[in-house]
Amino acid sequence: MASDLLNLGTQSVLTAQRQLGTTGHNISNANTEGYSRQSVIQGTSDPRMYGGQTYGMGVHVENVRRSWDQFAVKELNMATTQMHSREENLTNLDVMSGMLSSQASKKIPETLNDWFSSVKTLADTPNDVGARKVVLEKANLVRQTMNNFHETIRQQSDTANDKLNMGIERVNQLAMEIRDVHRLMMRTPGPHNDLMDNHEKLIRELSQYTKVTITPTQHEDGFNVHIGNGHTLVAGSEASQLKMIEGSPDVHQRRLAMVEGRAIKPIHSTEIGGKLESMFKFRDEELPYIHDELGRLATTFAFEVNKLQNQGLDLDGQVGANIFVDVNSDHLATSRVVKEGASQADVAVFIANPDKIIGGEYSLKFDGSQYLVTKPDGQVDKMDLNIDGRAFYLDGMVIDMRNPPQVGEKLLIRPTRNGAAQLQMATSDPRTLATHSFEASTTEAQGSARFTIHSAGQLREFEIIISPTGQEFAVTDKSGNVLLTPQPYPPLEPVTVLGTTFELSQGALANDKFTANLNPSEGDNGNLRKLLELQNGKVANQGESTLIELYHNLNTDVALKTSTATRLQEVAKLEHEAAQSRVASISGVNLDEEAANMMKFQQAYMASSRVMQAANETFDAILALR
Repeated sequence: MASDLLNLGTQSVLTAQRQLGTTGHNISNANTEGYSRQSVIQGTSDPRMYGGQTYGMGVHVENVRRSWDQFAVKELNMATTQMHSREENLTNLDVMSGMLSSQASKKIPETLNDWFSSVKTLADTPNDVGARKVVLEKANLVRQTMNNFHETIRQQSDTANDKLNMGIERVNQLAMEIRDVHRLMMRTPGPHNDLMDNHEKLIRELSQYTKVTITPTQHEDGFNVHIGNGHTLVAGSEASQLKMIEGSPDVHQRRLAMVEGRAIKPIHSTEIGGKLESMFKFRDEELPYIHDELGRLATTFAFEVNKLQNQGLDLDGQVGANIFVDVNSDHLATSRVVKEGASQADVAVFIANPDKIIGGEYSLKFDGSQYLVTKPDGQVDKMDLNIDGRAFYLDGMVIDMRNPPQVGEKLLIRPTRNGAAQLQMATSDPRTLATHSFEASTTEAQGSARFTIHSAGQLREFEIIISPTGQEFAVTDKSGNVLLTPQPYPPLEPVTVLGTTFELSQGALANDKFTANLNPSEGDNGNLRKLLELQNGKVANQGESTLIELYHNLNTDVALKTSTATRLQEVAKLEHEAAQSRVASISGVNLDEEAANMMKFQQAYMASSRVMQAANETFDAILALR
């Protein structure tokens, strides 16, 4: 009996000792990040039978339980992913706002207005070569400002790539650390309370970068860690790695992929979540949006200025030359198409009407019979080659299929992405500025046809008359003599009469009349007045915006995005704090509670010691009877 009593007391002492140790462990780690409170679960030992009666045999330790709730932890991980995604998005938008409010950006509307001011000054003295030089100098300042700001944004894109590389490197490090924790768990029997704390801490940091899902392995001896929409980063004791690979078809726009052994599986950036998704969004959507809008401004400006230059006469009586490099030059037209390096496709994109250009990125595929075009807003259109059997019209562009892509091949069309960088001066001769308008005031055109003169020859004054049926046109001199008998309208190519070459597009109405006077007039500023009208003309967004408004709309859009991102970040932060509080209420250490437990277990320890002492005294008394 004394022996049973001694064993009972010993077990009680050991149990109380383990409870005291666990309580001390809790107190020591009260301020340890990611620590979960532990508690000793005690159970009644199996009883023994004596003389038909059951006698208890004390207590034993069943388990050291970790205070943990998988649903609360999962909620916290999701909230962590969301909060860091919103924070990263807000940080990136703040960077964009900073760029658009920088001195370099503010120079864009300033230099544009300065250029129009110089044109206004020239309109007062059209033959002043000095004033003409000022117009070209101001035009070159516009070019420099556009080029420089485009480069600033491009450098920010390089910075975004560097941040992505650093983020991916940290994710790979976390994958290795999580794998090592799994291996430690597999080597030693559980429970792995402290290892699980470390595991959850690593998972929580990983959830900052991407969405994370945890599942048990097949034999439930470890865990699988999935990121994004189910991509396995860690499978038990093995870890995969993330890396950046070449984009398709744009090899320079590197994309995310998972390396699994020898296989490489691309991952779409929109399904990864967390900081990484926001970084990709900044690089692939936000910065290109600024490039596209800035390029749209530069392209529209160059197109409209050159068009007006070609509608006037210079100081030598010749048709004005381009001030800026032609936006429809072969080099610029082909640069708007991105294809695979080995592609044999030859496609050019010409700007036909900048007023209808919407910017952004188009995706083009050939299905064997039609061209499928995915617009920037996601809308898919089916296009046929309805212009000369080799081109089609799309949103103010003419897509020329010189050598069509293969069936299933994907091309990207970026009509204005590099427009600001490609804005270059085409002339440095001030005499080539077209101040005199060759289109006479007697022009009576109600339709939308464009009348352009390419070169001036012997014929200096003439009229183009559209027939009453609208199906033909003829050319007469100022006296009404027919110089070109009726021809089918619209002409398929430029028309030359007595050395003067002109072009007349479709869109003219019956009985429309176009009058030209190519005789230079001293002090004529008719074409300059048209250039000045460009300052306030609605030449973009389908007749809704001026050139300066394009810039201001860009600033407004970014400001609205920043404001929305701020509110979303605040909500995500509150949700994260609430999830943290729920986890803390379950897993956190309460020092007051632990102090009370310390006293309780200390008393239990002392009482159990008295049981052992009583057993010892009883045993000594029995021995003394002998």
